[in-house]
Amino acid sequence: MLKTIALLCGIIIIILCNGGCTDPDGHVILGESEDPQPCERVIAIINGTLIDGTGADPQSLTTIVICDGLIEQVGLNSEIAVPDSAQIIDVEGKTVLPGFINAHVHSDFYKSTIRDFAMDGVTTLRDVGYFGPGSYEALFRNCDTLNTDKKNSHIVAAGPIVTTVGGYGNYEVTSIDDAARGVAELIDSGADLIKITIENNLQGRTWPMLSQAEIDTIVETAHAKGVHVSAHISRSAHLSTAVSAGVDDLAHMTINPITTDLVNLVVENDIYWVPTLELWYGVSQMYQLNWDEIAMNNLRLFNQAGGKVAIGTDFGGYFTPFDRGIPMTEVRLMAAAGMTPMQIIVAGTKNAAHVCGLEDQIGTIEEGKIADIIVLSTNPLGDLDALMDVLAVIHKGEIIYNSL
Repeated sequence: MLKTIALLCGIIIIILCNGGCTDPDGHVILGESEDPQPCERVIAIINGTLIDGTGADPQSLTTIVICDGLIEQVGLNSEIAVPDSAQIIDVEGKTVLPGFINAHVHSDFYKSTIRDFAMDGVTTLRDVGYFGPGSYEALFRNCDTLNTDKKNSHIVAAGPIVTTVGGYGNYEVTSIDDAARGVAELIDSGADLIKITIENNLQGRTWPMLSQAEIDTIVETAHAKGVHVSAHISRSAHLSTAVSAGVDDLAHMTINPITTDLVNLVVENDIYWVPTLELWYGVSQMYQLNWDEIAMNNLRLFNQAGGKVAIGTDFGGYFTPFDRGIPMTEVRLMAAAGMTPMQIIVAGTKNAAHVCGLEDQIGTIEEGKIADIIVLSTNPLGDLDALMDVLAVIHKGEIIYNSL
C-alpha cells in the first residue's frame, strides 16, 4: 500500500512539474525540467515582478526563459518549466521590464556612447538624422558593424534628412521624381527608416519646404519598400500636411498651441508622436522661451485623446544638455504633462519599438521576441525614479551588465 501511495505521489509530482514546479509561496523549484528544445544557451529570470511593456498589469513571481537570445517562455512561476541547463537569475523583490528605447537621437556613433546607453538600460537607439562626415553608405555599413556587438545599443538609422533644395535637412531632392529616386536609393543603401522635414520657421530663420506632392511620393515610396517615415515638425499648421501624406510618426511635439481638431486628426489616423520634451525644455531654458510649456500642454491634449506616444529626446541634436541612458528628464516632463507611469513605460518600450519598425522583434516581453530585458531594484509604477536604478541588462539574449 505504501509503495502504491509513493508511486502515485511521484506521478502527481511529475505531472505538476511538467507545467512548472513551485513551492507553496510560488517560488520556482529548480532542477525539475528538461529543455523543451535544444538550446546552446538558456537563461531563466525567476521570481520577478514583470511589467511586460504591453500596458498589462504587473505580475508577481514570474519566470522568463531565454533560449539562444529569444524569449521562449514567459509567465507565472507555476506555469513555466525551467530547464535544468538554464543559467538562473533570481530577481525576487525586483522588477523586470523590456529594454528601453530612445526613438529620437542624433548619435555620433562612437562606441563609448552607444555602449553607455546599453549598460544603462537603453538597448535600442533610433537615429533620425546624421550630419557627420563621410557618405551615408559608409554610415549604414558602420551601423551594421556596431550592431554585431551585443554590448552596444542597437542602432536604427535613417541616415541623412530628406528636404527640398535649401530646406531644413541635408539630403535635398528637387522634384517628385527625384524624391522617389532619392528615397529608394537611401533604403537600398541600408536606411532603416526615412526622415523628412516639414519645417519653414526654426532656428531664427525661414526655410523652403517640400511640397505636398513630394511628401506624398516620399511616403508612398518608403511604404512600398516596407519602411517607416518620420516627419520633423514644429508648427501645428503643418500637421494636416503630414497626416495627409500618411507619415508614421511625428518627430517633436509642436511648439505653438494645437487645436482639438488637429489632435483628433492625428489620433484618428493612428500616427505616433515622439515629443522630445527634453529638447524643448533645454531650448526654453537657454533662450528664455515657453516652448516647453506649450509642448507639454499639447502632449497633455494628445494623450488625453488616446494618442500613441513614443519616447525620444533629440539626444545630440542641439547644444543643450541631454540625458545619456534612461531619459529621466523626458520621463519627468511626460509625467508633468499628465502621462501615467504605465503610459510612460509603454512609450519607452512597445510604442518606441513600433516607430523603429521593430514591434515584432522588441519592445515587449513576449514569447518569440528578442530578449532585451532590464531589471530594476523597485517598481517604477510606484516611483518613476526607480528607472534610474538598473541592476541588470540583457541585450539580444546576452547579459551585458549585472550588479544583482
